[in-house]
Amino acid sequence: MRRRALLASLAAGVTGLAGCSFGDGSDATHTPVDPSATDTPVHSQPQTDTQADRRTGEPPRPEEPSHVVELETGPRTYALSPYVRVDDGGRVALWFDRTATAEHPARIRGWLRNGNDFENTFRIQWLPVVGRVHARQPRGYDHEASLHLAPTENNELAATVPTVVRDETGYWRVEAVGPWMTETYRMAPGEWVRLEYEVVGSPEMSGRPTGTYEFDDEATLTVWDTASPGPAAESRFAGRSLPEFPGDGGVQWYHEADADTVAFVRPSTERVELDGLVEFEVINHSHERLQCGHWNLYKLVDGEWFHVGPWVHTSDCRLLSPGDRKQWPLRAFNGEAVHTGQDCHGGLTRGYLGGGEYAVVAGYGHPEPESGALVELVGEPATVVPTADATTERDGSTVTVTTERYGDDDHPPDAAFTLQYADAGGERVVAEQVMRPSQFGGDGRGLRNALPFLTGDVEQVVVHTDAHVVDSVLGHDEQTRRFTFRGRGYVASRGASDE
Repeated sequence: MRRRALLASLAAGVTGLAGCSFGDGSDATHTPVDPSATDTPVHSQPQTDTQADRRTGEPPRPEEPSHVVELETGPRTYALSPYVRVDDGGRVALWFDRTATAEHPARIRGWLRNGNDFENTFRIQWLPVVGRVHARQPRGYDHEASLHLAPTENNELAATVPTVVRDETGYWRVEAVGPWMTETYRMAPGEWVRLEYEVVGSPEMSGRPTGTYEFDDEATLTVWDTASPGPAAESRFAGRSLPEFPGDGGVQWYHEADADTVAFVRPSTERVELDGLVEFEVINHSHERLQCGHWNLYKLVDGEWFHVGPWVHTSDCRLLSPGDRKQWPLRAFNGEAVHTGQDCHGGLTRGYLGGGEYAVVAGYGHPEPESGALVELVGEPATVVPTADATTERDGSTVTVTTERYGDDDHPPDAAFTLQYADAGGERVVAEQVMRPSQFGGDGRGLRNALPFLTGDVEQVVVHTDAHVVDSVLGHDEQTRRFTFRGRGYVASRGASDE
């Protein structure tokens, strides 16, 4: 049923494509044309200088171009990266218009357009996918495990049209690999040319290895097992039941994934000692773009989830196209973190993480809105220590802590808060949250500069800092905040107790 649905969808896409004219752009109604009956091979023939021979105007494109096809020649799915970037003002659109059958290979159609307002010569053989049609094989395979985009007679930039055959494994391959595309091509302003390729394997290639075939760092063709898109390895947390995750939707957990799971987060390891590195990878083997893909780290304590980072995300909605993968490394330290400067786009570096079970959750999922994986960090409990700039002074049962932000005459203005014990606390917090940058006092100068000093016969701690730190501890416009930490209740109040 799934394959029938795909083929029906693909047929609809091909029908829409057939209704797109590949003429000179003068027909606004796009009268249906059968390209196979009307196209004349151009190959490396020189372009004439007459304006009538140049296609301008808006090039054709299906309303919903397909970038994913399931093959009929074997249990494989192809996903073409939807965006191809071309230098020098070039514009490229490519899509699948048919899948592979016993009669023909999977086919890609599209166009290259000069987006400049001046004539430009494009170095075709340097353009990924357009002219650089020989992909690098996936990691772990030899030089014969490669895919190629073989130009057809309808490709106007082809210098040679190779012969393709179907081998004994059922997949299509090319008889010989060579330089098939013209080296350069000069285009008028707004001009576009037709592209058409068949996806084939190398001459001696056996079967169709799964993985990502790269034309460059961004232009890719990904292949996966249609029947088993999910992870093959069994998780050490298999069978584990988890409490409900915070938020509006569910999570597809790696330890609950099976061969049918199309989107999942896979960890490089599920158990690591602090200080250590764990790399997470989210994989999209669905037919849809997944969003919005921000990553988060949570700790599981006594059946409750606690968000421990990152505290701030960018406002953009990141997408994961079919076949794409995204990596996110976690550099976890039991004490002070050693920063690498890669956290903005390259994961999370966090210090003062205690031993226990954590979850890394990415905002890409199907059918659940998110995907996540558990990992056990092995080490001592997290400690709560003050910042290096904190100085203390004791007067009876009161300890006053002063940070360098107090009295610096910079914005925001000076402010203070008082921390005391309480009979009953409110929300529960954990040490990893207290020590998290920008949580409970901007840049960690809030509760971490109060909790360590409220011990023994000390009844209250007054922290002199600035207004941003106090607002971060209490919340904007809030006067008090109650919480529970390590089994005791606390109350934080705005201002010093003697004010």
